[in-house]
Amino acid sequence: MAELSRPDVHRFSTRDAPADERFDAWVASSTFCDFAAVYRSDIPFDAHREHVQIGPFVLARRTWRHPDASVSYDARRTAARIRADQRDVLSFSLQLNGSVALRSDGFASIKPPGELYVLDFGRVFERVITPGSEISLSVPRDLCPADADPWHGRSLTRGMASLFGHYLSHLYHTLPRLTARDLPHVAQATMHLLTATLLPGRDALIAANEPIQNVLMERVQRYIDTHLLRPDLTVDLICRDIGISRATLYRLFDHTGGIMREIRHRRLYRVHQVLSTPGRPWERIRDVALRHGFIDEKYFMRIFKAQFGHTPREAFERRQRLDEPGKFTQDSTNGDT
Repeated sequence: MAELSRPDVHRFSTRDAPADERFDAWVASSTFCDFAAVYRSDIPFDAHREHVQIGPFVLARRTWRHPDASVSYDARRTAARIRADQRDVLSFSLQLNGSVALRSDGFASIKPPGELYVLDFGRVFERVITPGSEISLSVPRDLCPADADPWHGRSLTRGMASLFGHYLSHLYHTLPRLTARDLPHVAQATMHLLTATLLPGRDALIAANEPIQNVLMERVQRYIDTHLLRPDLTVDLICRDIGISRATLYRLFDHTGGIMREIRHRRLYRVHQVLSTPGRPWERIRDVALRHGFIDEKYFMRIFKAQFGHTPREAFERRQRLDEPGKFTQDSTNGDT
């Protein structure tokens, strides 16, 4: 049953150390950078790191929480470290929040939230890190384009870069649902997307087509869930805000019955959740349906029962019995469906 096991995620938190020793514990736990010797704050250093091996890649997340955004600490990749560990990888780092000031080879730049940038661990650099978090993907140099020198310190902002950054975030958040059997497929999809990001071209895009479609679909589904109550949730609005064409959007959901069916399906499930979850504020069924875009009551009743096998009223009555065990309250719909 090993194939059903979860990926082995390695975690380290400074909370396991005494408050006045937390920064020292963070420094001692790092094997790839040297840190400033002093942490200048009276607030305990609250930081967390985790990483997981996915084929040849290492996916990691670093989080440092502090109420004062102006504090910082230095992390330096020195020549001595490079000789000692011979870590020959490129790291693709997505800054989630907070910022990083990067200095290397005579250049300096600020990496703000949302920035995806490259670090070459075979070269000397220094980062000034403020409170926040980042996700990074470490890639062996031999899996990157032959000449990786121009990528060091560079922010990836065009073409596939936005999609690849979203993919890294999505991959991190889906780790709890992955099994060991999934990892080779995830590694292959990651490699295709990375290649299409660094070397955009017809062959790379063809190879990356499936993972690209999966990431785009997840982005659209998340957008729909966020905007379910908008009466103007239309194809044009989704295309504009996601940044894709109508043809692409239609292709994404062709196998599920179309984009409008996807919206209706997700609205139905949200209505069912509202009607059947105990403890929620009371609302008439017709008001809940109308708020979720179902104007025709008879049509709403028909598709609700077809989807869930019971009527909206039956879902609400089950909730009533859970809200008040042993007591069935007067029909709160007042005859409404």
